[in-house]
Amino acid sequence: MDCEIGKITLYLSKTDKSFADVIETGKLPEEDSDKFKIRRFTVAEHQCIFYCQQVNNPAHETPPWIDFINENLEYEQLLNFRPSSERPSGLLLIKKENRIYAAAFGTRGTSWLDKKKFEPDFGIKVAMNMCGNEEVRQAKSAIQSHTTQIIDRQLTKPSNSFDFGMSEIEFLRYISAHIQDDNNITLQGKDCLTIKIIGEEKLSWERLIYFLDKFVDSYGSEAYKELFPNYPNLSPVTEEIQETLDNVLIENLVNEQLDTIHLAIPDFLSDDEYSFSYSNKEKRNNYIVSHIRIEDLYQGAQAIFKTKDDITAKSIKNKKVYAYSHDEDKILANLCWSLYSCIIAEIQYESQCYILSLGEWRKVDNDFYAALNSFVINDLPEDNLAEHFNGIDISCIQSSQNREGIFNDKYCEVNPNAIKFDTAKLRIGLARKDKEFCDILELENDIARIVQVKKYGGCSSINYLFSQTRFYCEFFLTDDVFLEEIRGFIQKSGHPKSNDFLEHIKESTEDVVGANYEVQMWLLYDEKKDKPMKENLPLMAKYELKLTYERLRKTLKYKRVSVVMIPVKIVNFTKAKKNKVT
Repeated sequence: MDCEIGKITLYLSKTDKSFADVIETGKLPEEDSDKFKIRRFTVAEHQCIFYCQQVNNPAHETPPWIDFINENLEYEQLLNFRPSSERPSGLLLIKKENRIYAAAFGTRGTSWLDKKKFEPDFGIKVAMNMCGNEEVRQAKSAIQSHTTQIIDRQLTKPSNSFDFGMSEIEFLRYISAHIQDDNNITLQGKDCLTIKIIGEEKLSWERLIYFLDKFVDSYGSEAYKELFPNYPNLSPVTEEIQETLDNVLIENLVNEQLDTIHLAIPDFLSDDEYSFSYSNKEKRNNYIVSHIRIEDLYQGAQAIFKTKDDITAKSIKNKKVYAYSHDEDKILANLCWSLYSCIIAEIQYESQCYILSLGEWRKVDNDFYAALNSFVINDLPEDNLAEHFNGIDISCIQSSQNREGIFNDKYCEVNPNAIKFDTAKLRIGLARKDKEFCDILELENDIARIVQVKKYGGCSSINYLFSQTRFYCEFFLTDDVFLEEIRGFIQKSGHPKSNDFLEHIKESTEDVVGANYEVQMWLLYDEKKDKPMKENLPLMAKYELKLTYERLRKTLKYKRVSVVMIPVKIVNFTKAKKNKVT
């Protein structure tokens, strides 16, 4: 009887790789020993090589739960058991045409592979193409917003992918699903592909070789784009491409070609609480800056590099950006980021768009890229404020910061039709009383305008503006508790026109209609610089903006949704300060 197995995990090499190419250098012995064997053989005229190692996994410490019991035992009764196991690990390599397939077994097999030599999206593409979207069991997705959220889902029975409730802002990272027309076979896909087979007919050598052809053909198909629209927009790149893109980035930085490059803290931090420093020296001065700028690489007393020759792929990963706490009056050594992770870049390379965000390069799907740019250029309205609102000074000398709250204060002081909401502490449902609804609420000509305000800067901050707008505007129309809190804030505001606002904003969400409201997202930019063009927003900010616009206009039926670029006076605060030891 032929030997069969029920499960195997496969990796697919890039083209034209040899057996030696796909093994991590120095990971495996070159000759047989008592606990390591190499076997070469042929299956259906395909060359194969198998590495197998007997791995001993001793533990030098007693498990903590035994220590917990021992605490109540006399010396002669103490338990002294230690976990120990000896199990084989293996790695099977099969050469088929110009590819190497790798199957890893045991706890060590995968660690012997040189992952740079393998296709990073092999498993998930094959699983999507061969399974379709009808018999999905599990899915993992991520939301690329002002914070990255990883979301796992599992259903009790195989279901249509739409039953998983994934929103359009999620990017698919992993699926587990039945293969089409055969519920006995489950494919699990990410970088690798795991095949699980139940029933009488498992995986024989003949069947494995048959599947290899199916898998490589499926990997080349683009059917998944229609079946899983959440997946293809941003795909991982190989380490070779990463290295190439890093070199292009460095060349652009050295030549000061900065149109599509900027700096932004990868986490969302309150401007009221933090400034930043590019150093954390104990005995010499550190320069504190109110916000980080790409020009700081080589300009000013706070310059990160002494010369442009110092800007290399290695140095931008080694340099740090530190948070400076105004409350504690010190640089926080434990709140820092690599300079590389703070760089937001869009690079065109060989007619393909790539983005660098959060320290990772991603390839942008061409259709996705074109759709976003078309939306921003052709569909997204851009409004302007009256000219006398331009040039408001938002600097605070005392705190050495530029603050949106200062703009909101000054704007509402001179606009009798506006109520400032940015300090409101409101409740949604049963949640904490810590929501604000908007920054400014205006009422003019029987149209109320909901306004959110942020300084123009990094993708993280801009994304937060757009996602925050979508979040609050949805609950405004649907949550009676939130609506009551908003009305209560207006009543207590003492605004001369509070009754007009309350007459417009009804008491029940049943009577609050999106068509009676406009939504504006204001981006404050430095008046000393050119006005930012909406089409030059960071790619993921465009994506977040498109989702916000379509949700508010098409689903919630708001009358108008637009962006406004507002020039303001910004001071680039820099001060030298000796650090307090943290």
